[in-house]
Amino acid sequence: MRRTAAVLAVVALLAAPALSQGKLGVGGSFWMGTPVIDAFVEVSFSEITAMRFNAGTMFSAGGFSAFTVDATFLITVELDAFQPYFGAGGGAYIETGGGIAAGLFTVNALAGLSLPISEAAGVYIQARFFGFQSGGTFVGYIMPGAGLYINF
Repeated sequence: MRRTAAVLAVVALLAAPALSQGKLGVGGSFWMGTPVIDAFVEVSFSEITAMRFNAGTMFSAGGFSAFTVDATFLITVELDAFQPYFGAGGGAYIETGGGIAAGLFTVNALAGLSLPISEAAGVYIQARFFGFQSGGTFVGYIMPGAGLYINF
């Protein structure tokens, strides 16, 4: 038991710097004229790479709802006043309601700017490409959005 605790303590000490550099954010965008609420966690891998895990509600009305979960690998550029980023990834689009659930695999891409307000928080603006295969064709949408984030 002591050996396991010692190993876990060493792993936590080694992983702490990587896990302490990230962002937690919430924002909104538009999909086909309807608002989308997004929340994300972004974990930095290095000075120029990060992974963003996102969850968002696409719509909710009349007993039906839809949401997305996805992961995006980001390339970031650290400049003096702002931080541009871009990346690509994949995820899932899930619809529920009426006693059933259906899902689709999705591809996504992000391009945006993070603008720090202070050392602890900032705002972001982005354009998100959201695409999936449906009915034998590929459908894609561009979703503009903005939000707030905090650094952790």
